[in-house]
Amino acid sequence: MMNDTVTDAPAMEPTAAGRQARLAQVLACPACHAPLQLDGGEIVACAACGHTGKRLWKNGSGQLKFGGFDSEELTADALNRIKEHVKKRFNKVYPTAIKVLSPVMDRNLIMPFLRSFNLEHDLVADFGCGTHRRDQRVICMDGGTYPNVDIVTDLRRLPLAEGSLAGGISIAVLEHVPDPAAHIAEMHRVLRPGGRMLVFVPFMQPFHASPYDFQRYTEVGLREQFPQFEVLSVKVGAGPTSGMLWTLQEWLAMLLSFGSMRLYRAILPLTWILSPLKLLDLLLAHHPAAAVTASGFVIEVRKPA
Repeated sequence: MMNDTVTDAPAMEPTAAGRQARLAQVLACPACHAPLQLDGGEIVACAACGHTGKRLWKNGSGQLKFGGFDSEELTADALNRIKEHVKKRFNKVYPTAIKVLSPVMDRNLIMPFLRSFNLEHDLVADFGCGTHRRDQRVICMDGGTYPNVDIVTDLRRLPLAEGSLAGGISIAVLEHVPDPAAHIAEMHRVLRPGGRMLVFVPFMQPFHASPYDFQRYTEVGLREQFPQFEVLSVKVGAGPTSGMLWTLQEWLAMLLSFGSMRLYRAILPLTWILSPLKLLDLLLAHHPAAAVTASGFVIEVRKPA
């Protein structure tokens, strides 16, 4: 779990229509990668292979939909079912609420990375944005149909042309997929030569389905996931206090619930009162041994020229 908020958004923010216009220049069939043409209709069809997607005009956004999660997937896990309800009901405030209530103290590495691009000209995407809109100029992609999402899609088969992106971020996504190599390969395909990705993954975090949860990564293990990229850096993205605190909250909820799942779910939110302890990571995340029990790591990689 990692969050970041925009504190210095540009004075003139592009509209959803502006993002869709930029996307129209790089859209490609997720099945055969042939160019896709947008018109005013609801159906987006590939002339080469016949694969189709939809353009959803809810709220006038023109959200593009090529797959994504179905409702059964998002509601299979009980806790994720509650999360999805909250996300959809409180979409705009959900990221801020999680930033406050979460036991994880991230190191605010996302916005400096985004600022390293000229977002007026460089096309940059968020691979698995959830309910976040970190910058109005960043293309938001996710498997869920949240209002902020520009492209609803399977992140292994993006409707983007090869080499179409200057950069991207993937924040707390790879632990939730059974085949991270396929996701990383797709990042490589849609990045232009020299394009860069910033990826956050957890290490010391309890199970949290969204809608699934499959793996964790050590610092050295994370490096091994990107063989086709040049690794620029690997840093502690969330420190050891965060790793300890989340586990402690789960432990307390289990201890005090006496084997009752109903009581466990009622007690767990009460343990969030301990979350301010994460501020200790302002210090401990910089400790030389922080990687031993870090909550998560951030890797920056570049596609070779």
